Amino acid sequence: MTSPHYFIYDGRCGLCVAFRDWLVESTKLGTFETVSFDDPRIENLLPGKTQEQIRESAHVVTPDGRVLSGHSAIRIALAATGPGQWIAPILGMNFLDPVFRFIYTWVSKHRYRLSCRRS
Repeated sequence: MTSPHYFIYDGRCGLCVAFRDWLVESTKLGTFETVSFDDPRIENLLPGKTQEQIRESAHVVTPDGRVLSGHSAIRIALAATGPGQWIAPILGMNFLDPVFRFIYTWVSKHRYRLSCRRS
């Protein structure tokens, strides 16, 4: 069995938790291990990042150790799902990158207003 990807998310955000749940349900068992921002393993998974940088956006750590954040992390996560495979290549188009970065950043900054905050 290959090493999993790590999907790192805000466990206090209802929108983030819903995406995590969908990701786990939509991918082959063992594809992703999910880790909340509050998990003690976070320092080993994202060395050198401050708490502010960690909490700014979702992250994916690939089996080879690459760290992708924000909309790039979501693109990698979507590419691993059956339903999301069709949109992942669109999210990867270089000329659309500024648009998707803007959308992701806006949603991330307003995520507690867009969903119920979890405690």
